Amino acid sequence: MGKISRTLLVVCAVDLLATTGDISFSWTSPIYPKMYSNDSTINPLGRPITPDEDTWLGSLLNFGAIIGSPFFGYISAAFGRKPALLCIALPHVISYVTMAFARNINLFLLARFVSGIAVGGGYTMLATYIGEIAEDSSRGGMSLTLNVFWAIGNFIPYAIGPFLSVFMFNSILALIPIVFLVIFTLFCPETPYYLVGVKKFREAEKALMLLRSADADAVEEELTRIKIYMKSNEDGHFLDIVKSATLRKCFMICFVLIATQELSGFSVITYHLQSIFAATDSTVQPHISALIVGFVMLVSSFIAPFLVDRSGRRNLVIWSCIGTCLSLTTLGTFFYIQDVLKAEPIFWIPIVSLISYIVSFNLGICTVPWTLTAELFPSNVKQVAASSISICSWMVSFVTTNTFNDMTETLGRSGTFWSFAVLSFCSTIFAFVFVPETKGKSFMEIQEKFLPGVRETVDDKNSELLVKGGQNGGGIFGNETDNEKMRSNII
Repeated sequence: MGKISRTLLVVCAVDLLATTGDISFSWTSPIYPKMYSNDSTINPLGRPITPDEDTWLGSLLNFGAIIGSPFFGYISAAFGRKPALLCIALPHVISYVTMAFARNINLFLLARFVSGIAVGGGYTMLATYIGEIAEDSSRGGMSLTLNVFWAIGNFIPYAIGPFLSVFMFNSILALIPIVFLVIFTLFCPETPYYLVGVKKFREAEKALMLLRSADADAVEEELTRIKIYMKSNEDGHFLDIVKSATLRKCFMICFVLIATQELSGFSVITYHLQSIFAATDSTVQPHISALIVGFVMLVSSFIAPFLVDRSGRRNLVIWSCIGTCLSLTTLGTFFYIQDVLKAEPIFWIPIVSLISYIVSFNLGICTVPWTLTAELFPSNVKQVAASSISICSWMVSFVTTNTFNDMTETLGRSGTFWSFAVLSFCSTIFAFVFVPETKGKSFMEIQEKFLPGVRETVDDKNSELLVKGGQNGGGIFGNETDNEKMRSNII
């Protein structure tokens, strides 16, 4: 088995957790029509939900994610990436089982909140885990497999939700995190970066041998680079980001791009996709239109992984934002013609606009921001940066999903989608001006090019450690051979 294929198998296994998480976003699309039904054989509540319950059923997921991000970030730092990911799967199982049997709206709301805790942890941890097990040359493509599995997660509710009972639908969904728990526990290692960070060098070597399908000699150079990198990035805190102008800029870049995911309307569109199509008065049934868009979301998710290490992160983000802006502008224009001018617009515009939106979204802004978060920050602040950015983005998501119904009442559907379009356009300009290109670079090379102030501090620390190692008659890692390797690899 080739070394990339072994790593890819591990990446695909952990990506099952990404699928589980994004199911939670589109879960509401087929569920809302059932919850509004007066038919007790369809609606487990026995009554239609209220508009307020509609709002909270969607937005509580995002509120839970605000809590889940720092919680699982702490577990990751204290106990390891693998234990954190295993713990993330448990709330998903609890949530889907609860919703399968729930007959009270409060149980559904509680389950959505619990699911949100897991979703927040997943978005914080998945890119970090993949980034730390992938090789430099394929890290971008490996990270963007998340895009594919997130799209699968979004597609599943559109594909099966309209045709199954609430009980059967949620029971099937619960199986996915259970499968992940079994596979990930048995076959996937801890990341070599974390193991080196906690001084478990032999375990890190074994993890690399497994991931690369190679012997100890073949992974020795990579292991040495990881040791150097981790040795030079210890004991970081959020204040380190605040104090460093360069790290503050990295934080701003990643936060703005991740917030763009929500400010471009992705969550509210996936939550209300069937409802949006129902409002268009199209002759195509809403659940069929939603299924078509979900399928396009799945197919288009395969594009970015092939482009990210060729076209680069920056270009993908720019073109992605341009595409979402144009698509949302067109959709807003459709609703303006229909709702304000009272004319009869072209019926196929909404589905074409939303297909274009999803393709553009998947092209870059969906996943590249999380890849950059894993790449731009030194390891000593990477986890706290990812957690902090994730918390901020989920706050934005909570606000957009919680206020969507109010926005449509105040601004109209046209004004709401135009607002999302304007924000996408602003992000295009931001990406053009501020987003760096990191394709094909190692973590150390990224620090050298984009974090010069941080890199100088790192080099000073490495020089001090080398001197101390020489005074003690040995290298940093216990012998002169490793010390010489360190000298030859320091940037």
